[in-house]
Amino acid sequence: MKTLYKKSFGIFLLMHFIVWTLVPFLRKSMPLDTVEAIIWGRYCDWGTNKHPSLSGFPADWFYNLFGNYGPYILNQVLVLIGFIYIYKLAKCFLNENKAVMAVMLLEGVIYYGFSAQEYNVNVVSLALWPLTAYYFYIALESNKLSAWVLTGLFAGLNIFNKYVGGIELICMALYLFLTPSGRAQFKKVGPYITFLIFLGVVAPHIWWLYEHDFYSFEYLMGRADNGAASLGAKIWAHIFYPIKFLGSQILFSLMTLILFALAYKKAEKEENYLTLDKKQFLFYMGIMPILLFASVALISGSKLKSMWGFPTMYMLGIVLFSYYPFKLSDSLFKKMRKSVYLVMGLFAVAATSVILFNKSEKINFPYEKFAEDMTYAWSLHTKAPLEYAGGEIWYIANLSIYAPSHPKPIAGMKPEHNPWFDANDIMQKGALVVFPDKNSYMQVKEKYKNMSEPSEYKLEFKNRIGKLKSKVIYYGFLKPQVEVKDE
Repeated sequence: MKTLYKKSFGIFLLMHFIVWTLVPFLRKSMPLDTVEAIIWGRYCDWGTNKHPSLSGFPADWFYNLFGNYGPYILNQVLVLIGFIYIYKLAKCFLNENKAVMAVMLLEGVIYYGFSAQEYNVNVVSLALWPLTAYYFYIALESNKLSAWVLTGLFAGLNIFNKYVGGIELICMALYLFLTPSGRAQFKKVGPYITFLIFLGVVAPHIWWLYEHDFYSFEYLMGRADNGAASLGAKIWAHIFYPIKFLGSQILFSLMTLILFALAYKKAEKEENYLTLDKKQFLFYMGIMPILLFASVALISGSKLKSMWGFPTMYMLGIVLFSYYPFKLSDSLFKKMRKSVYLVMGLFAVAATSVILFNKSEKINFPYEKFAEDMTYAWSLHTKAPLEYAGGEIWYIANLSIYAPSHPKPIAGMKPEHNPWFDANDIMQKGALVVFPDKNSYMQVKEKYKNMSEPSEYKLEFKNRIGKLKSKVIYYGFLKPQVEVKDE
């Protein structure tokens, strides 16, 4: 019956790819994180104002190849890479049928379908975490130099994608230092090769951070800031935020847990025959990442974003089958397979409904008309080409992608926070400035002497069922040769 499982796995990969590539095709505009990633891929080298720059390069490549649909295809390519390596890792601990089902059950984790419609650093993590863990395990078991090299490569790319990828690296280090089999690896050359490869991958970004005063860390710290004012609120934050983070991961994985629990209840139980080394690897690489995130919130009182747990559930199916073993008969496998597709369908219907009925600007943005109107407004202002657009990243990124001149985007209209562009060139050539509210525009205007008064632009957009919504945004012009006030 091995053919049953391999065939089921192949069909599952195909179905997942088709469903979760087609659903976001219903969007009228690409998500914010996606357009921002495309901009990073075009203009950034070794860093951005938020994250390292790895995610930007494939976003721009796939957009150039497939247009607006490219990032949706890329999302599922990355998810499928993750699934394949989770399966390969699962086979190191489980029988073929359980290894396949350990992956299929992840359909019940919203990160792999519902939330993987929007291309961003989190989706890239869905591939990089399993890749790193798999080659780390192979390196530990076989001591092959190629496995140690690939471990270092993907560990480095994990950091080059998103800083919180360091959580997985900490778990790897804890395994090496705190377990007997881990400490034994230091007598071999492999771990040192891994470390050197890792440093080689992240070195350009570290140098970039040094040259730019580590300012992308400000974004990371800002996302984790709890903003608590009183002492009581700060104390409560140390209790509430770790519980909230753990609770959100359980909620986001609830369908997987339910499907497994129902099968476990019906099935014949088995003994756990895993060796101590395998149990320790599962703990450090499969459970410890979530605990480390919660520990950070517990110790610091930081408000962790629930989505930071995006890649940590990659071993959930493997851990469940390993710690709660049961006999997975062919008939039970088929029932679980049907349940997985039912969950896939339910999530797809929910995601489709959100797209069809949501009146959000971020889903229904009229990017072509907006780019056309802003380009025309610029042409009335000056006959010079539109080379720069500054302001709210959502508007200027869409301008950069869709306007005929593809103006370079200056996030926040702060050249100092966009060091990949020449500030003097911006001042010499001027910029179109766009903000969602007048107050934000006027705050920037205070910094520049030669910035025009804001004009109103009525933005209108419809969802797929024809519901119209409108809002007023503000735009103006930074005229050439501007002097900047000292702050």
